[in-house]
Amino acid sequence: MLFFEGVRKRYTSYVLLSMGVLVFQILFCVCGNGGDRPSSTVSFSSISAIKGLSGDNKYYTIKDEVQIEAPYYRFSVKAPHGEYEVVSIRDLLKVCYEIRVIEEFRATDQGDEAWNGAGESLKNIGRGAKRIVKEPKESAKAFKRAGEKLMRSVGRLFKKKDKGDAADGTDRDAGGEGFLVGTQARKFAAELGLDVYSDNPYVQALIQEVAKKRAKGSIATSVGLFFLSPVQGLGLLSNSLTPNGFDAETEKLICNEAPAELRYVLGENYKKELGLTSEKGSPVAILLDNINYSPREQAYLYYYFRTLSKPKEVSGLKSVLDVLGKVKSPDEATFVTNQMELVSAYQKYAQDLVNFVVTSDKVGCFTNKKQLLFILPYDIAEDTSVMQGFLGEIESAAKSNNAKSTQLWFTGDVSNGFVSKAKSAGVTIQKNVLQYPHFVSAGK
Repeated sequence: MLFFEGVRKRYTSYVLLSMGVLVFQILFCVCGNGGDRPSSTVSFSSISAIKGLSGDNKYYTIKDEVQIEAPYYRFSVKAPHGEYEVVSIRDLLKVCYEIRVIEEFRATDQGDEAWNGAGESLKNIGRGAKRIVKEPKESAKAFKRAGEKLMRSVGRLFKKKDKGDAADGTDRDAGGEGFLVGTQARKFAAELGLDVYSDNPYVQALIQEVAKKRAKGSIATSVGLFFLSPVQGLGLLSNSLTPNGFDAETEKLICNEAPAELRYVLGENYKKELGLTSEKGSPVAILLDNINYSPREQAYLYYYFRTLSKPKEVSGLKSVLDVLGKVKSPDEATFVTNQMELVSAYQKYAQDLVNFVVTSDKVGCFTNKKQLLFILPYDIAEDTSVMQGFLGEIESAAKSNNAKSTQLWFTGDVSNGFVSKAKSAGVTIQKNVLQYPHFVSAGK
């Protein structure tokens, strides 16, 4: 009897365990993406949005296996001086350009001298790094061993406080602890077409070293790598998401003005050019005082607003300023800057936007044909609960504003499940829009 009782208990336990496993498998299959769960990786060569970018050349090699961390891709890039983990197509384009410049500059006599001296500076970069070797070309491996990645923003590298509202963020003026963003640093960065406020720790360390040496007069005060050989697919995308975002006048302003002075000039420009006050407490002042933006992002936001206000004004700018002024992290600041860049580029080409509409803290616009349009700088859009919620929000906005049609554009790919959900909500999806003439023709 005891034997059969033991068998019965073991059988009951087995049945319960099997049922638990079955339930877990069912939950695993249905959770997340509504049954349209994509692979966790894709091939680099399969990403249509960057089909013109070379994945292998003398400057860098991009690993063919690309991780999906929706709404972005994670790329592994290997350069002669180190390895990078880069999140998003936009950052990949910029980092590829930065790698190219580092390698070209290292090949010069003064570049080799500055690069060798940058090793000491790299010790201060990379929160949590356990060991930074003296030779800079090995430092990326040290970052990786320490569990550090190439961050998307200076704010993540040098966080002043752990909490996340804007007041607790990191002022991105400095470009890192002990980083001297002075006249020499800005001039050197401008000569090579680099962002002096770049989030790339190697770029920061190199600019710092050159600035110090130039200030002491130990190396020449001009480089001018105008001989840089072209890399397929980069073009002007290195410093911004679209060629339209590249503006020589704005770059000159960034180079000539220190961060505090730059913000003052921008405040005056808002008043003179756009008729918007920059007095304390105003939307402009709140935006300019938000430390989650780098000075370069602040300057480009003004440039985008100016292009959206003249010669043909898109109304509702104050509502956009309200949203942009409230961002609470460098990631959010980068996202909205990229989005405004896309909207500005679109308007340059189409000239049909009439007013802004803000939904779920994302900026959309109505065209003169009553079409509601949102353009999002996402590498990939999946059928997630967050995206479904956003879809519901723009559907409501379209109905309340009597929109005749609604379009949602993405810089990258879109899952079939989300396309179907959008179609049932009356929203048309467009993917890989960086290939559209709106975002390429003006830069040629």
